[in-house]
Amino acid sequence: MRWRLVFFGYPLLEIIAAWAVAQLLGWGWTLLLLIAGIPIGVYVMRRAGSAAFTSVRQAANSGGLPPGEAGSHSLTFIAGLLITIPGFCTDLLGLVLLVPPIKERLRRRVARRIVASGFPSAATFPESTAAQPNFGDGDVVIGEVIEDEDTTRADQRGPKQTGPSLEGPV
Repeated sequence: MRWRLVFFGYPLLEIIAAWAVAQLLGWGWTLLLLIAGIPIGVYVMRRAGSAAFTSVRQAANSGGLPPGEAGSHSLTFIAGLLITIPGFCTDLLGLVLLVPPIKERLRRRVARRIVASGFPSAATFPESTAAQPNFGDGDVVIGEVIEDEDTTRADQRGPKQTGPSLEGPV
């Protein structure tokens, strides 16, 4: 029943909102506002993606993401996605998500749910292990590669044939 309400209720709500805005501003301005939301939403999503990429690059250099930064970028991306979807209700919801106090409160609430559901948080890992890659439980041999003289002479003779012989079986 709930999915039917979402499936049929959401478009009906958007149609009613568009009709109300059209009665207030006119159909030309309504269509212009609906179309203008698409590039604005794409711009917000692009900025969120670029900020997330910058954060990941800084995290790689410093050894860890500042707490809550990834969640903030993802909420900004979701806000941009909502603004991109044509409709006044989704635009309004996306704009509300861009308000900093609301975004911070929602980010903390979602982070608490993720930690409560069993996903580990960044605070549960020590700082030293977060920056180092984990290669499993296998043996790691530290060393260097030394080229043998025979292999370098073989490379100078020409490329090795890796396929079947052209002359037939030998």
